[in-house]
Amino acid sequence: MAEIPVLILRDHVQDALRRYWPVGREIIASLPVADAGFPQSSSEPDYVLVTLPGWANSCGVDRSLLVPRAASLSSASPKWREVDWWLAAFLMLECWPERNWEQRHGPIHSFNSRLPRWDARVWERAWVNRIALFLRAWAAHETASTPEKLFGSVPQAEILMTHDVDAVAKTLPIRLKQGAFNMFNAGRHAAKGEFGNAVGKIKSAVRFFGSSEDWWSFDTLLDKEQQLGICAHFNFYADVREKTIKRWLFDPGYDIADKKIRQLIALIVKHQGTIGLHPTYDSWDSPVIIREQKERLAKMVGQPVTRCRQHWLRFSWSSTWAAQEDAGLEMDTTLLFNDRPGFRAAAALAWHPWNQSEGIAHGIKALPTVLMDSQC
Repeated sequence: MAEIPVLILRDHVQDALRRYWPVGREIIASLPVADAGFPQSSSEPDYVLVTLPGWANSCGVDRSLLVPRAASLSSASPKWREVDWWLAAFLMLECWPERNWEQRHGPIHSFNSRLPRWDARVWERAWVNRIALFLRAWAAHETASTPEKLFGSVPQAEILMTHDVDAVAKTLPIRLKQGAFNMFNAGRHAAKGEFGNAVGKIKSAVRFFGSSEDWWSFDTLLDKEQQLGICAHFNFYADVREKTIKRWLFDPGYDIADKKIRQLIALIVKHQGTIGLHPTYDSWDSPVIIREQKERLAKMVGQPVTRCRQHWLRFSWSSTWAAQEDAGLEMDTTLLFNDRPGFRAAAALAWHPWNQSEGIAHGIKALPTVLMDSQC
């Protein structure tokens, strides 16, 4: 992919991390950070742990930060001053190795198992946030001050609870899909020699297919969230097209025009929840399909719909955010792996991701998801 000029790259990262320097950005920008040059290689990612100086130990994990080796001036064990911290943050935040992979092989549609040999350490921590903390500490060390005096307090952590309303009843397509998903995971475990886990997944598939239960649990869910002070976000399916076999199998089976669904949406709004779109399985690269579904949902809700998460986390770096943005959406929470929890972008923050085809940031914001129920 095209090289990004160093000043544009640094400005992009500084803007993405601006919560860490709402004031004093010019101080951060003036730090003597090494310039490693934009990497030309599109090989699988290679990461290295960098030991931090004593005054920044609290910013790391066991006094170290994980960075892409391509962001260091040394190919061995780089010292912290030999790291291009802006480039390191960019490559992880923008999932640059994944983008390169997609360019060569096509979208992985959020299945981590399609990247089988990659270093999983990068997804286990919000390394980019820790880099921001380190840069604050470095600036304070350089000026004999404190990060709080220079930039204000560290931003408070926020957790957003979200729900994709995939089903309101246990239907035949759901039984088939979940059974297939369990069998797929059984095969993955068997391939790793984890035969006990494989048998467990097969048993789960059989139990799920044969059991019957009431799935309308929204009243209990909303009451519980209200007791806990949680105002959750709910993404609804809103397609109006005629069902094909593929849509029957892969998309939710309810209609938001149904009276019971309309009453549910009204109840969510009453409980201070917010409503977003859950675009269909085939919409991941189509602004037309996403826009039609967004407008139908907005009409039903009676207010603008600005947020979404793609069904089945179907996602392409080159197409999905562009399609959502063209459809008038403002925030997407699709960025997560289907088959493992963690920080896919090595970060816990909302930012305007890089638009590689335009050479600027997207207008839409990305807010990565960290954990979903099927991973537990």
